[in-house]
Amino acid sequence: MGERKHVKEEEVMKARDIDLLSYLEAKGETFVKEGKYYRHTEHDSLLIKGNMYAWNSRNETGYGAISFAQMYYGMSFPQAVLDINKGDYKELSQSHEQPSVSSSKEPFRYPKELEVKDQSKIKDYLIKERKIDSRLVDWLLQKDLIAQDKRNNVVFKWREHGGKGKVIGADRQGTASIKNKRGSFKQVLPNDNPHTGFSVDVGRPNKIHFFESPIDLLSYWSIQENSLQNTRLISMNGLKPKTVAQSYIEARKEGLGIKEMVLAVDNDQGGKEFIDKMNQIVNADLIKADIPKGAKDWNEELKKNGKTIQPVASRLRNKQTEQELSMNG
Repeated sequence: MGERKHVKEEEVMKARDIDLLSYLEAKGETFVKEGKYYRHTEHDSLLIKGNMYAWNSRNETGYGAISFAQMYYGMSFPQAVLDINKGDYKELSQSHEQPSVSSSKEPFRYPKELEVKDQSKIKDYLIKERKIDSRLVDWLLQKDLIAQDKRNNVVFKWREHGGKGKVIGADRQGTASIKNKRGSFKQVLPNDNPHTGFSVDVGRPNKIHFFESPIDLLSYWSIQENSLQNTRLISMNGLKPKTVAQSYIEARKEGLGIKEMVLAVDNDQGGKEFIDKMNQIVNADLIKADIPKGAKDWNEELKKNGKTIQPVASRLRNKQTEQELSMNG
């Protein structure tokens, strides 16, 4: 028999009563609870609250398992209804609230108590596994831009003004692989600054480089250390046009004459579509693309060519550059 193109009204009503989280966990998706929210362990900007969902990095929001299955799994409406109804999932409580999934409006408080003095796990992870230059890692630790938490995650602190100001957010990167899942633990701590990210200034910025993750940012810096100067490096934690726009506005408020915005995103369909989109909504003279040529992302590029890359130490030892990079926050 071919695929059913129509479903009955009672089938639709039954599928609409299914608890979204129950459905997703049965399909193998994993989440971590953060207050009233559940955050996806692979896609850190994907949040579930009640039966509402929001995938912030892709500007996708909606309600219920049917809508989610269409968005996330690419199912048609009948496929989604039938897929949901064939399982034995929890039903949504009649008293279940249906609040909007939105960013917290409470002022961000960085959980300093989660940090530990030991730095060995994150140094091993960044230097040995990710191949980030060791002197760069030491410099980031010295400037309190990264830390190790109690679960051995790398904490990337979002400091204002290119790493020189107060901590306004943070994201965490796991140092161990998650069994039966691709990659490792990733989490953005809930904050009231959703369109910012981990950032650091190299010199006095007249341009801004944007990356999909802090690891990509550090990988690119390790690769380009001889030519990278007078720029602000920013992680978007995904592909976020609003982060590009807000970062430009904030830099101008600081009195920085930004003449170029470099999109150093992944060499994949998502990255290329993001570049095309930004060229349409931002002055084309401002936008420049710089994607890895022989790899999917900048960390993969670094690993492939790590032996030929000169260490960041030569730049960090330079007294003038050290002064330019100094963090007074």
